[in-house]
Order: sequence, then C-alpha cells, then structure tokens
Amino acid sequence: MRSRELADLAGVTVRTVRHYHQIGLLREPPRTMNGYRRYTVDDLVRLLRIRHLVEAGVSLSEVEEALDEESSVVGVLDRVEADIDARMARLRTQRELVRSLREQWQEPEAADGVVGALAAVHRESGLPAEAARLDSDTATLVVHLSGGDTSAVEEGLAAIGGLKDAPSFFAAINGLVDLAPDAGEAARNSVADALRPHLSALADVRPPKGRLARLLGELRTLRLNPAQLDALDRLGQY
Repeated sequence: MRSRELADLAGVTVRTVRHYHQIGLLREPPRTMNGYRRYTVDDLVRLLRIRHLVEAGVSLSEVEEALDEESSVVGVLDRVEADIDARMARLRTQRELVRSLREQWQEPEAADGVVGALAAVHRESGLPAEAARLDSDTATLVVHLSGGDTSAVEEGLAAIGGLKDAPSFFAAINGLVDLAPDAGEAARNSVADALRPHLSALADVRPPKGRLARLLGELRTLRLNPAQLDALDRLGQY
C-alpha cells in the first residue's frame, strides 16, 4: 500500500507518517521503480500501535521504548497513568479555585473565610469601592506572603470587630478616604486625630515586617494620595 492508503487506514495524516519516519518510529520502506514507497500490513500494525500509545498520552520519546521493548510497555503506561492522576488532581484544585473566585466576585459577602469577613466589614463601614479594593488587595498580599496563613488578617478583623466605637472608627477611615490630595494642614491633622483614639485597640495586631512591610508600603504609595499618606505618617506606626 502507498503512504496515503496507510495513513487513511491508520486514521492519521501523511505528514504524521513522514514525521514518524524522520524520528525513527516507523521504518521507511525503499521506493519502487516508479518512485513510490510500498508499505506492508506490518507497517500498518506498528503505526496503529504508535497512534494508540500517543492517544493514551505516551510521549513520542517513550513510544519507541514501549514498542521495541515489550517488557517496558507496562512501566511506560504506569508512568502515563500517574501523570494523568497528577493532572486530574491539579484540575480538581483548579476547578475549586475557579468556583471560589467566582463566588468571591459574584457574592463576596457569602464567601467563606476572610473574603466574606472582609466584605462584611466593607459593607458595614460604607467604604467606597476603591478603598475596599485597597483593603482586599492588602489582605491578598499578607495571606500570599504568609504562605496562605490567614491568621494575620483574621487578627485584624477581630480587632476591628472588638472596637468599642466601631461607627466612629469607620467614620475616621472614611474621612481618610475622602481627604483630597491638596488638603491643608488642618484637614490632615483632623483625620489623624480622628484615627488616633482607635489605634490602641489595634495595637495587638502583628505589624508587617521585612519584604511584606516594603510591599504594603509600596501599595499604599501607589493607591493613596500625598495628603492621605501624610495623615497616616502623623500616626506613626499604623
């Protein structure tokens, strides 16, 4: 049979047959007098085996081992199955992450853990969307750079929840949010003074250190205007 018939019977393309010739998976029969290659049923059987192994996920580098050393087939397939199991586990994890992220974006207040707790605080405080985003982004950095440990964020939320005068604290935060870039000395002092009484209740929250502190400082610098940053500087460690 010619290459076209061989490829059609095996369910592959002629280009695939030529590629297998080039990498040594399939023997290349000599040409006849008229210039055509003639394949035998043995070639068809080998090509079918190659196709089945490739479709099962065996890499081309391992196909030759599986075909030429029959004792190696089971070992090769075991490795392929282990790889499939690992990929399936990664896909399950990815699916759960997709579901979690979708829930966080669609209904953040119904989400589990710190995401839902943060959303509840943002709702209670009446924070504008931009300020709530900064708070969420801060929590994202803290959790990620803590290796997934949410305890620092939970401590902060617990401290806020334990404030004796939460409405006053939220009003002070919103005052900071509303501070215009060109706000004068009096306005900056007023915001700092409004926040200062609440700092003692937040003193037990672990302050960020090292790289985390640097990145959080950079995030604030990017998101807050000069007057807001100056008001926070007047509080010292905040």
